[in-house]
Amino acid sequence: MSFFAEPETWVLVSFLLFIGLLVHLGVPQLVLRALDERAERIRKELEEARRLHEEARKVLAEVEARREQAEAEAKEIVQTARAEAEAVTHEMRKQFDELMARQQAAAEQRIKLAQDTAVREIRAHVAERAVQVAEAVLREEVRGKTATALLDEAIREAAEKLH
Repeated sequence: MSFFAEPETWVLVSFLLFIGLLVHLGVPQLVLRALDERAERIRKELEEARRLHEEARKVLAEVEARREQAEAEAKEIVQTARAEAEAVTHEMRKQFDELMARQQAAAEQRIKLAQDTAVREIRAHVAERAVQVAEAVLREEVRGKTATALLDEAIREAAEKLH
């Protein structure tokens, strides 16, 4: 059999002609150029991804720093608030104690005044009763102008001494 009678020979010749035509038309350069462009595009995307990754790290570091600063400020605010609350509580307790002392002093003064008033009223009542008793006794025992004069003088002296 002859070499050109075999179908595989013509398939090989056709394939070689097709490859030659592709090379003649510049298809390999087009494929290589497309592959190079794709490789360049992928390289740029990788560089962009690296740049974005670095930016993300910087933003994350900034956020962490802000968070730590915010936590520190929050702790400081809490400490300040506690100190202020303690100061206000102390001041209120002091004012309350002062108010209670003033109210107690006022109550004691009112009690003393009431006692003094009661003592004066009792003395006045006792003096009045003593004068009435003395008057009754003197009226029974002493009569006439002398009795009236003595009685008036005694009443005046008793009233002056007791009031």
